[in-house]
Amino acid sequence: MPSKEDSNRLLVKLTRIADESDEREEARARERYTQLLNHIDVTPYKKSDAWPGKSYLLVGNSYNMDFSYQAPSERSRRASCIALLLNSPEGRSNCIPIADALGDVGFTSVLSRFEREWLSRMPETALIGPAYDNQGNLIPRAFAVWRRETATEREREKQLVATGSGKSRKK
Repeated sequence: MPSKEDSNRLLVKLTRIADESDEREEARARERYTQLLNHIDVTPYKKSDAWPGKSYLLVGNSYNMDFSYQAPSERSRRASCIALLLNSPEGRSNCIPIADALGDVGFTSVLSRFEREWLSRMPETALIGPAYDNQGNLIPRAFAVWRRETATEREREKQLVATGSGKSRKK
């Protein structure tokens, strides 16, 4: 049976290993976050007040792939339903929670099967907003999906834990 000192040494080593792996994981998440931010230009969203903030990443714009087979009236109906959803009282900031969007009958009626399944797999914290192309032009028949970046949440939790205990884990 190991002595108390041996057990304590082992616990200290395991804690250091765990802290190092946490730090490596955080560094990878931060690097991934900055890479994503550098690859996706959110300037058109910022200019039009459709950017939910730093804690969100643009997952992408949704286009209905059946567009070329739709009648012009169906295309304008889709654009109208998306516009009505985003201009609703819930969409005051141009972005609304996914649950609210999926609860809107008009919006869900113009979604393709792929879009419906994709949105249903998104986390509750995801938002839907207007879609813009690289030149900053509104894409009326598309919508943007924003996902809360988990690395930011993890950093906040660690900050809260560190300030709540009065001690920082790093020495």
